[in-house]
Amino acid sequence: MRRGEALGLHALRDLHRAADGAWIATGPAPVLALGPAATVAGLSGGRVRIRCRHEGAAPVLAVEAEGLDAPRRYRLTPLPSGPGTDDLIRLPPATRALHIEPGGARFRLDAVSVEPVGRAAAGLYRARRILERLPPSERKPLRLLRRAFGLLRTVPPGEIVRRLTRAGATAPPPATYADWIAAVEAPALPSTERMRALVRALPARPTVSVLMAARAAEADRVTATLASLRAQAYPDWEMCLATEAPPPADEPRMRPCRPDAPGEAAALQAALAAAQGAYVTVLEPGAVLAPHALLAFARRIAAEPGLDLVYADEDRLTPEGARTDPHFKPDWSPETLEAAFFIGRPALARTERVRALGGFRPDCAGALDYDLVLRLTADEARVGHIAQVLAHRPAGAALDDAAALRALGTRAGGAGTARRLGPGAFAVRRPLAARPLVSIVIPTAGRDSTIGGQKVDLLAACLASIRATGTYGNIEIVAVDNGDLRPETKAAVERHGARTVTWPNPVFNIAAKMNLGAGAAAGEVLLFLNDDVDIVTPDWIEAMLALLAIPGVGAVGPRLLFEDGTLQHVGVVFGEGLPDHVRRGFPGDDPGYRGSSLANRNYLAVTGACVMVRRADFEAIRGFDETYPVNYNDIDLCLRLHERGLRTVYCAEACLHHYESQNRIPVVDPGEQARFRRRWGALLARDPYYPDAFGTRPPAFALDAERFPQAARRMVEAWR
Repeated sequence: MRRGEALGLHALRDLHRAADGAWIATGPAPVLALGPAATVAGLSGGRVRIRCRHEGAAPVLAVEAEGLDAPRRYRLTPLPSGPGTDDLIRLPPATRALHIEPGGARFRLDAVSVEPVGRAAAGLYRARRILERLPPSERKPLRLLRRAFGLLRTVPPGEIVRRLTRAGATAPPPATYADWIAAVEAPALPSTERMRALVRALPARPTVSVLMAARAAEADRVTATLASLRAQAYPDWEMCLATEAPPPADEPRMRPCRPDAPGEAAALQAALAAAQGAYVTVLEPGAVLAPHALLAFARRIAAEPGLDLVYADEDRLTPEGARTDPHFKPDWSPETLEAAFFIGRPALARTERVRALGGFRPDCAGALDYDLVLRLTADEARVGHIAQVLAHRPAGAALDDAAALRALGTRAGGAGTARRLGPGAFAVRRPLAARPLVSIVIPTAGRDSTIGGQKVDLLAACLASIRATGTYGNIEIVAVDNGDLRPETKAAVERHGARTVTWPNPVFNIAAKMNLGAGAAAGEVLLFLNDDVDIVTPDWIEAMLALLAIPGVGAVGPRLLFEDGTLQHVGVVFGEGLPDHVRRGFPGDDPGYRGSSLANRNYLAVTGACVMVRRADFEAIRGFDETYPVNYNDIDLCLRLHERGLRTVYCAEACLHHYESQNRIPVVDPGEQARFRRRWGALLARDPYYPDAFGTRPPAFALDAERFPQAARRMVEAWR
């Protein structure tokens, strides 16, 4: 076909063309087709550059080809400079159709053009896309050559090509849960014979008591749950059913009981009293356990017999019985638990511990599991996570937020507060037992930047924001300069009661500058802060201190917003052993994945643009590692705290603006990256707070088929 040839668009399904030229969706799945068919077929097997103009759409290109079970989908990349998209895509052989799924109810989409692209032109295209996202200072030829030689010295050529290809590639939309089931779960699960062998190999077989409270009208649902228990590969279970209705009579492992008072709590208390198993788990009528569920729990308990609580992932069943709405959970996360009941079901708890705690409290009806787990983990409980979907729960079962708040109030203590942030998302704030001196350490180059269309002295503006907005009084501010602050900036430092120390070395080293500032500071708590920030929440320091005061917490970082209000930082996750900001660029009010942006959450690391640590912990690990002069020093700090058994927490209640460029690609020294991989590669092979099935390019808690092979390998390994 001719270069840049325009393709025609016609409505394939659920679309109508309005008189003004706009497209209007007339059904649930609107689709446009590109043609003519002969032109589309001529593109098969080649690279193409596809561009279009649009308004009000979020277009996805769906490519159909012979031999593909389902279309390949690509989310077309918006242009930073206008309403359109520009993408480079390799089409599969025998391409037979190109469809556009517009993602809008009323939209304009036209001027679709396709240009066949050769290997050299594709390389130039990718390079241009990467260069456009670099800071201007990094686009200079000498800087680019230096980076290129650094990469060639430390990274194999094939890996360089792979990274460049990925950096410039068009990302597909998230995979579906059905894709995950087919690609990860189904091929990884052991056969029936293998599961029988695994049962025989267990060193002990504790009985699991399934507790259930059921109404008379739920007999059919009870039958469904009982059928899933009978199908278990692990046979050592009993069902303790509290109901007014006659129980099923043909199951010897059934233990029927009658509650002595109305309500779910009394029913579960009666079931708990009847239980004879070493472990108990609560299921609602209609919940279905996967056939391998109890075996997976028994194997985990055999491997770690000291566990007090073990939980697994879950999904929901539609009325038609289809699996949907998966909940892929993080590993044990104490602070996340106070923000959301992520443990959910299924979860096995040691029976003696549950009885010692008094079982189920009637005043928390509607959140009985949550209340029990909060009390069970209030002390040093040992908790394990099985990263497999082991329960399929009925759709519609939801936490009662009011009951959850009562349970959280008990956890927070008499003077603490608990409030609702959104459905199933909460904030617990404990009062500060002390108000320690907080030393705010600000490394600065004393430069200006353009913010809101105006030239701003960053350090002066940052100091003014801290003093004018913050409500925590017991602070000192130490700015670490390069010895070249301008008179007006020095005047701002004095005006805001800060002091400076000077980094005397002409070689840039942000880690060394922060260590220098920490050494000059007097505070019991250190708060490292970039100078290009502006305080949003007045009690930002109090919110972070309240989390840092929790035993076991070692580092706390806040929510950071770009200048336009979109998310810049709500935690750091790891993919292929390297860190990235999760949900970067999402709207500022984005709740995240099951409240991940809205509420506090455990991560392996937070950004050093704003991070709070105790001085004692900071000194115990000898501060920032100065062999990371530019990158990774903040991440390395959090990981070394993790090595000492200390947790890192994203604090959603503390919010700042961070005036970092949204379109900037972080410039990483290849030597630093290689050193980081050598130091932390083994630990970061799996991020305990970011499940394997989720994508990392970029990380957003969205299913990504590219990660499925790794997730499948992990599941296979779990059954060995």
